[in-house]
Amino acid sequence: MELKSSSGRVFSEQQAIDLLVSLVASDANSEKKWRGFYNSLTPTELQQEWDEHWS
Repeated sequence: MELKSSSGRVFSEQQAIDLLVSLVASDANSEKKWRGFYNSLTPTELQQEWDEHWS
């Protein structure tokens, strides 16, 4: 799955996870937590979350 920011930039699944981790990396388990969150959402839910964050 690819996600597109409001500026039109396209991110792969791994790039999106890496970006989220870099924005909130506060502990050693940040990547694991974000990967779990990312994988818990349907593609539609994930796109909605992405759109809300980047709008």
